Amino acid sequence: MNTHMTKMQFYIQSLLAGVLIGLGDIIYVASENHILGSFLFALGLLSILLKGYPLYTGRIGYVTSVKDLWNMERGMLPIIACNFLGIALTCAAAASSRLDLSAVDAMVQTKCGQSWYSALFLSWGCGVMMYLAVNGWKSTKNPLLVIMPIMFFILCGFEHCIANFGYFWMWIAADGLSHFLERVMEMPLGFCGNLLVMILGNAVGSLCFSKV
Repeated sequence: MNTHMTKMQFYIQSLLAGVLIGLGDIIYVASENHILGSFLFALGLLSILLKGYPLYTGRIGYVTSVKDLWNMERGMLPIIACNFLGIALTCAAAASSRLDLSAVDAMVQTKCGQSWYSALFLSWGCGVMMYLAVNGWKSTKNPLLVIMPIMFFILCGFEHCIANFGYFWMWIAADGLSHFLERVMEMPLGFCGNLLVMILGNAVGSLCFSKV
């Protein structure tokens, strides 16, 4: 298989990882029972681990050099870009369907309205749990060691940058394509700043436990 196809497959798999986390977003928002929703959300990460798909929050803890961040063939930059694209498409499509995802409104307002240090701590905690989930799977192949950290970070309200990007797009597309631009203009001011903080916090939390 040539290099171009290998790179393309990597991008597609990264996009599919975003799709799977997006499906987790959908079941969590659609579930009235948050415990059940968090349990079913874990299916997304389990599927990613089974397939070996690249997910930013699952791989950032295993970065060994700065080059691993910017490498356009296997680095974190193309992974997170494709993760974002996959989850955005999935959650926007779900928001345009008949599903009742109205609970996402309050979630987005809360996530965007918090202080940067709140976003940093909560995303750090998510990074820790994500590392424990991935490392637990690599060490034992025990699904319980994946499910428990995922439920832990969701029920605590920790911030997962990829999942949150999906919630934001779910909110943007809630009124359909006809009001898409209006929703974009109404996007809370804290969106971009807090998202960047969450990307950093997820990385720091995962790296703390993987390197120390």
